[in-house]
Amino acid sequence: MATPLLELRNITKAFGPKVANDDISLSVLPGRIHALVGENGAGKTTLMTMIAGTAAPDSGAIVFDGAVVEITHPQKASALGIGMVHQHFKLVPSLTVAANVFLGRELRTSRGTIDTASMEQQVTELSQRFGLVIDPRARVSSLSVGLRQRVEVLKALSHDTRLLILDEPTAVLTPGEIDELFLVMRSLAEKGCAVVFISHKLGEVLEIADTITVIRDGRTIDTLPNIGLSQADIAQMMVGREVLLRITHTPPHPGGPVLGIDGLTVVDDRGVTVLDHLSLSVRSGEIVGIAGVEGNGQSELAAAVAGMQRVDGGTVTLAGRDITTASVAERRSAGLAYIPEDREAVGSGPSLSVAENIIPTHLTPPVARHGWISSRGAQAFARELIARFDVRGATTATPIGTLSGGNVQKVIIAREFASDPELLMVSQPTRGVDVGAMEFVHNAIVARRDQGAGVLLLSADLNEVMSLSDRLLVMYRGEIIAEFTQESMSEAAVGLAMAGVRPSAEEVRAAEERRAEAAARVHTSEGATPATPGAASVADAGAATPPAATPPVGSRSHRRDGASPAGSVTTSVPGGPGGESVADRLRRAGAAVLRGSIAPVAAVVIALLVGAGIILALGQDPLAAYQQLFFSNFQSPQGIGALVAQFIPLAVLSAAVIISFRAGFFNIGGEGQLYMGAFAGAWVGFTFTSLPGPVATVLALLVGMIGGMLWGIIPGALLAYWRVDIIVTTLMMSTIATLLTAYLVTGPFQDPTAGLAASKKIAPDALFTMFSPEYGVGMDLVVALIAVVALGLVLTRSVWGLKVRQLGEMNRFAEYTGVSPKKMSIQVMAMSGAVSGLAGAIFVLGPNGGRFLQTFSPGYGFLGITVALLARLNPWAAIVAAAFYANMMAGSNSMQIYASVPFPLVNVLQGIIILLITAVFVIDRRTRQRVLAMLHLRRPAAAAGTAADASLGSRSAVAAAAPRRADTRGGRAEPAVAPPPAATVASELTIESTGETR
Repeated sequence: MATPLLELRNITKAFGPKVANDDISLSVLPGRIHALVGENGAGKTTLMTMIAGTAAPDSGAIVFDGAVVEITHPQKASALGIGMVHQHFKLVPSLTVAANVFLGRELRTSRGTIDTASMEQQVTELSQRFGLVIDPRARVSSLSVGLRQRVEVLKALSHDTRLLILDEPTAVLTPGEIDELFLVMRSLAEKGCAVVFISHKLGEVLEIADTITVIRDGRTIDTLPNIGLSQADIAQMMVGREVLLRITHTPPHPGGPVLGIDGLTVVDDRGVTVLDHLSLSVRSGEIVGIAGVEGNGQSELAAAVAGMQRVDGGTVTLAGRDITTASVAERRSAGLAYIPEDREAVGSGPSLSVAENIIPTHLTPPVARHGWISSRGAQAFARELIARFDVRGATTATPIGTLSGGNVQKVIIAREFASDPELLMVSQPTRGVDVGAMEFVHNAIVARRDQGAGVLLLSADLNEVMSLSDRLLVMYRGEIIAEFTQESMSEAAVGLAMAGVRPSAEEVRAAEERRAEAAARVHTSEGATPATPGAASVADAGAATPPAATPPVGSRSHRRDGASPAGSVTTSVPGGPGGESVADRLRRAGAAVLRGSIAPVAAVVIALLVGAGIILALGQDPLAAYQQLFFSNFQSPQGIGALVAQFIPLAVLSAAVIISFRAGFFNIGGEGQLYMGAFAGAWVGFTFTSLPGPVATVLALLVGMIGGMLWGIIPGALLAYWRVDIIVTTLMMSTIATLLTAYLVTGPFQDPTAGLAASKKIAPDALFTMFSPEYGVGMDLVVALIAVVALGLVLTRSVWGLKVRQLGEMNRFAEYTGVSPKKMSIQVMAMSGAVSGLAGAIFVLGPNGGRFLQTFSPGYGFLGITVALLARLNPWAAIVAAAFYANMMAGSNSMQIYASVPFPLVNVLQGIIILLITAVFVIDRRTRQRVLAMLHLRRPAAAAGTAADASLGSRSAVAAAAPRRADTRGGRAEPAVAPPPAATVASELTIESTGETR
């Protein structure tokens, strides 16, 4: 028996609690093609990254050519003769083929300049040696996808490669290009090179591989020779159960036209025409497939139909209605449902719960009424769809980003099918989906067609699109180049069209002969199993096996004209059978609160420890200092009044920050919005002195809100229409506001008797009533609490608050579900500014105001940011965080007087807290991004629902927050505390749906 070139001995690799590879052993022989198969997240790519030097095993050994090696970096792998071709090309389009092949190790002349001629010569020799003919002088940007892959292979082979790893190499190739690649692979094997082939296309695996290893849940299930294996055998080992790989293609019963596209033209941002006068139609009750190599306009076609791509010419009609210029929401109302190709960037909000991903397109009774979400109705609706579409390991509260790719796809399918669409547009339906979920997705699409919907299917998987389509259109460079029916389509004919050749009978016959010849040359080893041209790898149109599961979907008659969004879905009462009881919800909420409290509490404790060290260095007693800082306020009515004075502006301003930061807008101009609101409110108070007191008070609050709102709308509009950076504009507007108010109170509205830069006094009747002047409790506290609670309810219970959370996902999910990003940008900034302005108006109408003072704020706008960050953008936790900060600020003077510790120590503590919280968020986010980049790590469906969900499952939310501004109640014992450097942290943070960052 031949000596293995590569041996993996008991390899284990974990990322936190998630074990990606568990005691894997594997041998790869020279001169053989070894296929590695497994579901998404099984651990294939992680295993290969350790061989390629981009990750290291936690335990076990890698043996290469008989010696134990430690492959610590890719250069070490290259030196050993290991090359890897990644699924996503790593080429520089603007460089030539030769420059890309030698990138990072360019050949030099004796004078030290790049030796372009030698590099081109070596690439030519290399391409001739391996049968990969290509022009070394051609720029990569001008090459087809197939030729670009040749460049990647040449790059991997340019190191005297003895082991070549190919990760999903056929995903973007035409059938002819796949044949050429297989010939190269077989040629390499015949020359003694070992080839590791990773693919989910089981037909191709059987066609080319000599040996097949199956991995499931990070463990090796078996390694077997190809001989005698079938696709069903491999699939069963991959999934752990019998899988039906074939679907029945029943005859369609088409009706009238549903989608009409006439002369559609789209020019992209580079000025390239990506859709060139394209026309097609889809009828009800039929599936029209779009085939083609990726990059030929399919993505732009789907986006244009969905309303997410600007159209430069032509028309799009849906059910007889011209929707060419309609919004996404209008298209959905007209009967469009869309399952996008990118689940994470478009089709879902990864940090939002499953329920929050389902309901955005179903905001009618019983899910929502009059702009408010019914928790009972939404939960019941989501639970019903989770059960009907077999979303495994998920509850309504599970963050969708923790589910496997197949289960995320099921959630998207459930949401889109529940709207009972006239037209279902599906793009790349099984990309990244494991074999077990493929049969569900395929049969769901057929079931939707059989219920009368028109289906437009776009897929780069040729076998998939051929098996499912009633009519098949092939796109090439933005045009429809060929059309086939089930009777006329063949792999050879479709493959020719994908390569830009209009298939004639002679061309098809020649292509079939070339394919048969290539197959004969490929299958020279005793392992590989010849495949019949045209055989399907995942789905077979001619099979008689019935669908495994037809997902129940509401009938068309059940949804239109305001009917339940679930169609035939019947809602159940929470807490009923299959539901979640009140006790369960309370336990879950309590656990969420505890999880969300860990980082803030830890940050505060560490900050206090650092502060204690500083106090000791000053020669003082930390315990005595902290006793004064945190408890002195409660020893006298004046102390409580000082605490209340600081709490009011901090609470209101932190709420304003949370509004914008939840939407992903880093509004750090709250200080200016506060100033504009304060001056506007004061202006009403000293101008309309004849108004009744209550009327003047309400008018001052409203005008103060308008002043802040206008200062928020301007940055919002600049962002929405011209993409001007929100941080720059809010800071700029804040500076303008402080300079403007300074001019007003030292010029036209100055009170000469004040002795300070101040306005005239507000009419006494317009000021807030004080219930207990001694303790500082008055109507200002009541108004502030009402505002904070109302905003908390809006953010967590309203349809508008859901849209804010969608926008905060920082992807295109909000736009995809019908939210207008431009309108929401302006609305969010207007609301955030209005609340900041309200804080200013409350201040000037309170006992510490009475007029506008230019120096009334010690930086409340920035302090509000720190409060929001400490609360992790949770509006309810912000009340507690505001009280904590207010207590520190109010107690700082006592600490200085009675413990001899300077009050600026509070600034130090605030800065440390904010730095620590930010560090936790950034480390958490970057760690998870590295993990997900190295694994296609979505929890396998088989493992879902177990305690291991806490692994990457706890990735529930990517993070929470960014700075925002706070206000305080100047006048009542106002300590001189400057704002901490909080504004710098905003750009590192992202927003989590519930306000709680895990």
